[in-house]
Amino acid sequence: MSEKTDNTITKLLSLGLTEEEGRVYLAILQGRGDTALTISRHLRLARTKVYRLLDSLIAKKMVITKLGDRGSRFLATPPDDLSIILDDRQHQLDQLKQSLPSLQDTLASLASSTKDSSQVLYYHNLDGIKQITYNSLRAKGELLTYELGLMDSFMSHAEAEKLRDRFVDNKINIRTLTNLVKMDAWTDNAEMVSKYWEIRHLPPQGKPFQFEILIYNDVYCLYRYTEGVAFAVEIHSQELADMQRQLFEYLWSGAKPFQVIDNHGTAKLI
Repeated sequence: MSEKTDNTITKLLSLGLTEEEGRVYLAILQGRGDTALTISRHLRLARTKVYRLLDSLIAKKMVITKLGDRGSRFLATPPDDLSIILDDRQHQLDQLKQSLPSLQDTLASLASSTKDSSQVLYYHNLDGIKQITYNSLRAKGELLTYELGLMDSFMSHAEAEKLRDRFVDNKINIRTLTNLVKMDAWTDNAEMVSKYWEIRHLPPQGKPFQFEILIYNDVYCLYRYTEGVAFAVEIHSQELADMQRQLFEYLWSGAKPFQVIDNHGTAKLI
């Protein structure tokens, strides 16, 4: 395949197509085949496999079937119609978002009857660190954190901003203890800064914080990501979470508050 074709298929992947589906779609679009047989010969794929790929493309509205005197012919959806497909998928995504809380509650009720009340989960890579951060979106009402730095240190700023948007959507209040004495601007989500975030300074006693810590629901989680090495443990125990929550409240009461300077999260000690 040419570099242009490779780049085009890469873009088609973002529409939910597989590489082989992308090849079939382009073959039809470029007039290199309009039957399973001609597509099979052009792409050197088994005809039975081509039929499966065509069925999938039809279901994704990327290909339509035209019936003629000589049997079925396959036509590629015109490029101008792709925006309609995206609008349809956006509508489906919006519906999924609306039904997600109910689905989560149902699955949680099913899971609670089959798993132990306490468990320990370990993570050893960057994806694991991201996963436990996304897990904290389950927090009911409040998330308590001991912070070394920003999420942007282990995920892209765009990813971090999407996560912050979801904290706001879920109305999760975040209270943070840190050894830092100032915070530079870190977000464009003004609502998070003004309504859902509060930070206080805890002077280091001997050594500063060595781990990031999250406390919410029945979860106590600590992790560290330094020099490309990631380690995290997520402990599900109501008793431990409650004990750590009490310790956090004690430290919070004696910690020094920050003055928030702007809606981008710039802050300094009062």
